[in-house]
Amino acid sequence: MTEQKQPESGVPGAKYLGVGIMLVGSTGLFLWLGSLLDARWGSEPALTVAGAFVGAAAGFYNLYRQLVSDTRRAANEKETGRKQ
Repeated sequence: MTEQKQPESGVPGAKYLGVGIMLVGSTGLFLWLGSLLDARWGSEPALTVAGAFVGAAAGFYNLYRQLVSDTRRAANEKETGRKQ
């Protein structure tokens, strides 16, 4: 009996679209939290800028992690000859 390949479901770039939305969302969320804290403590714009950088760093980390994972998975599939 031979193994049948399962077709991939969904749009091919949807995973990366989700990562992009996560990047924008995390930057926006931390930017908003920084502005709230700035308004509360009167330290404008220090925490707003810091929040934007923290959010962007978190989003880029998630993007990097996803790309490394996909690269390793593709290399493993190429080496073994089957999809995971």
